[in-house]
Amino acid sequence: MERRRYSYMMAALIILCLLLTACSSQQITIKLGSNNGTIASTNSSDSTGSISTNSNVSGSGVQGVHLYVEPDDGEGVITSAINNARKSIWLEMYLLTDRNVISALEDAAHRNIDVRVMLEDHPYGGGSLSPKETLQKLQYAGVKTMTTNPQFALTHEKGMVIDGQTAYIMTSNFTLSALGGSKSTSNREYGIIDGNTKDVQTVQNIFQADWNRQTPTINDSNLVVSPINSRSSLTGLINSAHKTLLVEAEEMQDNSIEQALVSAEKRGVHVEVILPKGQVQAGGNDSNSSGIQTISSSGVQVKEDAKLYMHAKIFIVDGKTAFVGSENISTASLEKNRELGIILADSTVISKLQQTFQQDWSISIAA
Repeated sequence: MERRRYSYMMAALIILCLLLTACSSQQITIKLGSNNGTIASTNSSDSTGSISTNSNVSGSGVQGVHLYVEPDDGEGVITSAINNARKSIWLEMYLLTDRNVISALEDAAHRNIDVRVMLEDHPYGGGSLSPKETLQKLQYAGVKTMTTNPQFALTHEKGMVIDGQTAYIMTSNFTLSALGGSKSTSNREYGIIDGNTKDVQTVQNIFQADWNRQTPTINDSNLVVSPINSRSSLTGLINSAHKTLLVEAEEMQDNSIEQALVSAEKRGVHVEVILPKGQVQAGGNDSNSSGIQTISSSGVQVKEDAKLYMHAKIFIVDGKTAFVGSENISTASLEKNRELGIILADSTVISKLQQTFQQDWSISIAA
């Protein structure tokens, strides 16, 4: 009897130790969405302890933000923000060639504003001013400058923080064609002006980490950041659609996203996509042709904008949730570049996005 009681006590002690060991290990949460389940650590981190976002689950969307639309709103929305800065302007940008924006940054530096500019060193289609020339010009005015982090294939982000209080998360470069100042080419572009403290702090964290060649801390599931969580965030957004999915994009060059769009159409979602007219590669081939064939052959409606150059990157889901950002639908953009976007749930902003999409759809032609 004593031996049996001793055996029971030892078994209970072993079970208790196992339970305590499990409790002290990393907590794992299983989150089930409407379409699929994802498994994510609630306190995961990389080897530096710096990435703590749940990269498999999109945020519910921010509210209380503002939208600007190009070419309608022009460069004034950007130059005014720079001119009204009181403490700091931090800019991480792919292309910066608009001379009025450059002049506004120079004037801000002359006012003793902390102006910092990071530019991609080797962009495609650099325009009238090379990044080196732009950075030198800004340096002469007292702007702190740096080329972007070479860890990424490209820094394609279009992000700006004013006074540590307002973040600009954009599809638009600071060029004449992007900001409505070109006589030859006008882009369709969008920008989100966001004063939410968590979003602003995270965009600042990204800037500072890229400036210092470090890994940023991401604690904001509403921000879509390449190469950290953009693929899973955009896939999750597409998979959440029940009725409608509206897309404006410059590129259709990623099989996984294309298949997600096809799956949405097959489950009864009405999917409409607007792309630029004739994305011609060397050799005369349309670089989007394969992607267009993949999605259109499955019933997705695809048009090409014949009036504006479609440089926008937006998703609108069921008229309730949206994405605006720098991410293209391309494998490089999602996996190799530095990109920045945001998930939105602001009804006024989404209404304006839908209205603009319908305007573009009405003048576009079938692909």
